[in-house]
Amino acid sequence: IKEEEIIEIKKIGKDPKALARAVQSLAPSIYGHEKIKEAILLQLLGGVRKERSDGVVTRGDMHVLLIGDPGSGKSQLLKRALVIAPKARYVSGKGASGAGLTAAVVKDEFLKGWALEAGALVLANKGFCMIDELDKMSKEDRSAMHEALEQQTVTISKANIQATLRAETSVLAAANPKY
Repeated sequence: IKEEEIIEIKKIGKDPKALARAVQSLAPSIYGHEKIKEAILLQLLGGVRKERSDGVVTRGDMHVLLIGDPGSGKSQLLKRALVIAPKARYVSGKGASGAGLTAAVVKDEFLKGWALEAGALVLANKGFCMIDELDKMSKEDRSAMHEALEQQTVTISKANIQATLRAETSVLAAANPKY
């Protein structure tokens, strides 16, 4: 960080309307949705991981699910958050499978054996995973995400490969209402 940038950061930090200005700068082409933009911005800033004295860990990752009518700008908000997130992956519910989100064991012709391929939640470890059209995913594929969202791990046991992969990922998802 350059000296000029440090001065600018301190100047922004003293501004009492800094949060409102940041919210306005997130997807300015989408009118309104200030509270939603603020929630996304706070998610991008992140929570704090805490470890208590008894060893219990409280995750700092926050998951956000946007539900709204088609054409209300949910996908555009996800794409704008994708651009400013430091480490992020984007998947669409129509083309995402449970294995594509978590991990899969695939036949590797080069190695003449089986190989482990990480999915989007594992690749976005310590970052963000944007999942669009969550309502279009099958129930089985959605349930494959439960371990990653709750325990922040992905455990796989297939083709004589047993692995536990880290998935400390914040999920920002969008879906249409059921009816």
